[in-house]
Amino acid sequence: MSILAASLRGAKRFFVPAAVAMAVLSATSVFAVDAPQANVGRETLVGTSSPGLAKFMGIRYAQAPIGDLRWKPPAPAPAASGTVDATKPGSGCPQGKSPWGVPSSNEDCLFLNVTVPADGSGMQFWQRKPVMVFFYGGGFTGGSGDLYNADDLARENDVVVVTVNYRLGALGFFAHPALDAEDHAVANYGLLDQQQSLRWVRDNIASFGGNPDNVTIFGESAGAIAIYAHIVSPMAAGLFQKAIIESGAPADQTLQTAEDQGKTLAQKVGCPVDAGAEAAACLRKVPVDALVSAQATPIATIIDGKLLIGPIADALGAGHYNRVPVINGTNHDEGNLIAGFMFDLSGSPLVAKDYEKALQGIGSFIPRVGFADAAIPAISKTYALSKYKAPGLAAAQVITDGVIACPAFEINKVMAKYSPTFEYEMADTDARSIVAPPISFSYRAGHFSELQYLFDLTSITLKGTPDMTDAQKALGRQMRAYWANFARAGNPDGTGLPVWPRFDDGKAGPVQSLNKPTSRSINNFATEHQCAFWRTVERK
Repeated sequence: MSILAASLRGAKRFFVPAAVAMAVLSATSVFAVDAPQANVGRETLVGTSSPGLAKFMGIRYAQAPIGDLRWKPPAPAPAASGTVDATKPGSGCPQGKSPWGVPSSNEDCLFLNVTVPADGSGMQFWQRKPVMVFFYGGGFTGGSGDLYNADDLARENDVVVVTVNYRLGALGFFAHPALDAEDHAVANYGLLDQQQSLRWVRDNIASFGGNPDNVTIFGESAGAIAIYAHIVSPMAAGLFQKAIIESGAPADQTLQTAEDQGKTLAQKVGCPVDAGAEAAACLRKVPVDALVSAQATPIATIIDGKLLIGPIADALGAGHYNRVPVINGTNHDEGNLIAGFMFDLSGSPLVAKDYEKALQGIGSFIPRVGFADAAIPAISKTYALSKYKAPGLAAAQVITDGVIACPAFEINKVMAKYSPTFEYEMADTDARSIVAPPISFSYRAGHFSELQYLFDLTSITLKGTPDMTDAQKALGRQMRAYWANFARAGNPDGTGLPVWPRFDDGKAGPVQSLNKPTSRSINNFATEHQCAFWRTVERK
């Protein structure tokens, strides 16, 4: 398929002169008479409406990164005039099958979606509603913004919510000597996409009644790792005013390490590994599916020298970051879902004789928050199998405490010195498992489980999953209110909500336990997750 044909296949907009557009609308009733409209530049976006909401989907925020634009920073979408169909989401970025997204081979994927609370007065620039921009997780290899239905978050709390597609895998997080020799920002193309989406928000969100000077970015898992990167990135300065980190880590790797991985991929797809222009040209001609099949994308950002100047943790420790208010939290049983995918759902439950081998894999799981093989004897003693009903649960607790919970806690102790910081632990151990079938142990409040309280995830929820209980629905309303209050004023507290104290670096806490029947602050987080032990563990 030609580049033009590929572009047309994934295109989400059509441009016609305004007079012709109005004639077409009148003659054919392409859109409902009461369909919401938003003027962006000389374009008129036509979306959909539901009680209390207006929604605009599949909005192009950058040119299609195809042909010569593959592995280039995103180029702004070209200015145009006319009517734009914003009633359907755009294609997700290229990815394989996963619980977090839909398989795609379409590189024309840089779209976003805007959900607007409608109060009967239309969308006016003077309304200046808080804006929340969400970056999905999925290991930097899966996901798309449209899967995260933000209707309740927007409607209940009078906030504008934006969900964003960004490049993934070998197309979004990739380094190679030939590409890195070109005169542009390199390697973190998915993060560059996210920053371009924030520029679009800055320039256009007022047309939806949003406040471009009050933007909160939030993300989960890989999306949370991206939030860490934007917090320290000089290129993101001024693009957001608050940040929410959900179940992430300050994970990064050197450009040299990433280039070595890129050379391996290049060899797999039959391209040179040198820095010559022929190698770059060869890579840009490789079919999308071949790249997706060959990729081995680490769950980490890349220290490229522009977007990321150095290790994220070092920048935070020195106070050299965009000092915005932050919520940074985790789930009580993060590792249960991850261990389930690593063992039970990848063949069979973990058995005792393979425990130390499993710890080696966990230690290499995420750069910067992994641990050296030399630490395994101490870890296997602290997390002895005799303490757990199954080896998989021991491995899960190592992941929960050592890879996610304690790194977040330690980072909060640092950030609280410089900017308002709030920490949570989602602790509903009865949380539904919506993306994974039953395994040899319970998922409890596992990784990803908090998102069902913030978004409607029906589109990726397994059939047969029970409905939320009334108590869980109430917890969801409470969590959405916390998130939106923070987006509005930099503090999650609000009328009718349990008080959420600010994290105090001197006291190393408290942490807000989000749970039913009511949330409360706790001071035993570090003890429960053995963070004192993890401070002694050699990281890698």
